Amino acid sequence: MTPPARPRTERGYAMLAVVAGIGVMAALAAGAAAATAARLDTLEAETSRARLTAAADAGVEIALANLTRPGLAARWAIDGRTYDANFNAVPISIRIEDEAGKIMINRIDGENIGWLMAALGLPPAQIATMRDSFDDWIDQDDEPRSNGAESADYRRRGYAARNGPPQSVEELGDIRGFTPALVERVARIATVEVAGKPFDKRYADPLAIEVMNDGDRASPAVIERQREIAGQRPALAISDPADWSGRVVTIIATAHGPGGAQAQRRVVVEITGKPRQPYVLRWGA
Repeated sequence: MTPPARPRTERGYAMLAVVAGIGVMAALAAGAAAATAARLDTLEAETSRARLTAAADAGVEIALANLTRPGLAARWAIDGRTYDANFNAVPISIRIEDEAGKIMINRIDGENIGWLMAALGLPPAQIATMRDSFDDWIDQDDEPRSNGAESADYRRRGYAARNGPPQSVEELGDIRGFTPALVERVARIATVEVAGKPFDKRYADPLAIEVMNDGDRASPAVIERQREIAGQRPALAISDPADWSGRVVTIIATAHGPGGAQAQRRVVVEITGKPRQPYVLRWGA
């Protein structure tokens, strides 16, 4: 016996249910595909960052290998020039700076600060504030200079004047007149005293020579260094030491990825000259 046909309305409801089910499944599939694509994008970005970071780390090792090679012709210079390297097809730029050739902020006073800020192009009023505030920061009294600031001016920020030389370049940011952006600019050519060694102009930035030597930008030492940087001096001069033993240097390795992506590693090391431990890490980031 043939079963009775379903009413047309029931058949319509069934079709609607099927269509709705298909729609739900399609929506779930689309959501799953989008989530998968997002995870793949995240994974790709993390992989790219890890690749760049590994290349920057490799750049530091490449620099250390070239700094500790025996012989003048084999080793790299420490005067801030840029070397190009490559690790797993990732280009790396490497710069090595002699810490003894930087402005030693724990050895200078407000007058030096004034010369530095003038060279950086700051207006006279701001220079006067920074000069006096720096002197107030390092002196032993609590009497502010006419354009300066003493402990009473800093207490609302939760600290007092050092009454002594700054202990880091970053400490400049605590002194009246120094903005974070300005401290970042100064940090490229400044340091604190390195192992009790005097300022050494041989591999220094010309601005550091100017500031550490009475602010005379026309001095023979500044002009000579400018000529050297312009290429009028070989990479390694005959007067350079046989090795970099005892030198404290900063290595800055920057790995370059597509679209302007970068990873940077910055370390400060002391070259020992010892075969079993050719360098000692002082600081790294």
